[in-house]
Amino acid sequence: MRDTVGMKASDLARLSEPYCESECSTNDQAASALGLPMRRWKELEALIFADFAEHSPYGIGWWAPHPGTSRRILISDQLYACVASLSANMIEAALHWLEFQDCSERDSERFADIVQIRDGRPDVILPRPRNALEELSREMVVMHIAGMTRALSAALDCLAGAIIGVIAIPTPILTADLGRKIREFFTKIGQGTTDGEKVQADFYRKFSEVIASVGPDGWLQWALDFRNMLVHRGRRLESGQFVPKLLQLYGPDEKLVLRTRRLTYLPRNPAMSDVEVWREAPITSTRDPLEVLVLAEDATQTLGGLLESAKAMISETAKLLIDVWKWRRDNPRTLTQPAEQWPKGAATAPASPFAGYAPRPRDLSSSIVSADPIVWRSFSRPRWMTRHGRNGTPSTDLTQPSFATRDLDGGIQVAKERLAVDVDANRSEPGCPR
Repeated sequence: MRDTVGMKASDLARLSEPYCESECSTNDQAASALGLPMRRWKELEALIFADFAEHSPYGIGWWAPHPGTSRRILISDQLYACVASLSANMIEAALHWLEFQDCSERDSERFADIVQIRDGRPDVILPRPRNALEELSREMVVMHIAGMTRALSAALDCLAGAIIGVIAIPTPILTADLGRKIREFFTKIGQGTTDGEKVQADFYRKFSEVIASVGPDGWLQWALDFRNMLVHRGRRLESGQFVPKLLQLYGPDEKLVLRTRRLTYLPRNPAMSDVEVWREAPITSTRDPLEVLVLAEDATQTLGGLLESAKAMISETAKLLIDVWKWRRDNPRTLTQPAEQWPKGAATAPASPFAGYAPRPRDLSSSIVSADPIVWRSFSRPRWMTRHGRNGTPSTDLTQPSFATRDLDGGIQVAKERLAVDVDANRSEPGCPR
């Protein structure tokens, strides 16, 4: 296992500890082994899922008649997808974090002996890579930096989707992020005038306090800017340094053996380009220009801090969202679900000409599907089974599965028989626009 999985031996040992035979294996146990406190978030996920209506009015039942049947189905589905996907993204971030630490240590070890004494003076001699794997060791480190940042940012986008859905913010949930639109909404309502707005404003005040309490000033915006730089822009120049190892060794001649470790510095302002940053970094007698260019800490410190801040933020925000969800369920007419969360109704995607590189349609079969029980519950509900006619018109080429199920080692084996039906999922309900 150690040769095929890039983690420290201690991490591998922890993740390899067997589950108790009396316990069913779940993703919750794996998340716990990774040090992810997801209990509150899973509670929120369960609350939302339990409120789906299996029959009319469909979607989150107590939202009806708002924001119309079609939009209620679409928004409810996306809200649950955001909540469920957050956990998956946090697991990916934690795995990238463990593998980053191992890759970083291996890469640093290649340069441990670069300082050599020649003619009584220290000289730096960089090692020549012996093969492609050694030459790519640095790219492995950067890959996990980018992967961890991307996963954390995806989790924060899912958090934004959960906030939009639970707090009933009138902005599209499908393209949610913790950016300008959410801030503008809360700025607009201020302290709130109606009971619903007051609940929204109270959430934002507490949410802002959570952000400030779980990390240093600006940590969240830096994380989002760093992700945008990695994904959407040219990479910033890489900065690093070789420093002496803290543990000093002496050779058989009783002379100090000079050993180094490699540090990686991440950009201080990833929203700016290299040229823009250099313009703002004048050389002075009191300040090193590197303090403007990069963060004065190793990437291990920064990434580890980001992960801890995100974990704390998600756990605390889940508690706030649970409180609002329960309040809204008890007061369903005080804060209604806005149609602006899905402004254009159900989309109709054109057929894609891409069929794959070597498609084998004969291997596809919808007659037998193996799925987790919660997936079975989701797909057995009309909110999933209805495809929508354009502009509210009935669609006659739709299908609605009927299922025969059989328990299969904690999962569900589903045999689907497809039946033609007429569906108009975009219909409006009394007192509510489509």
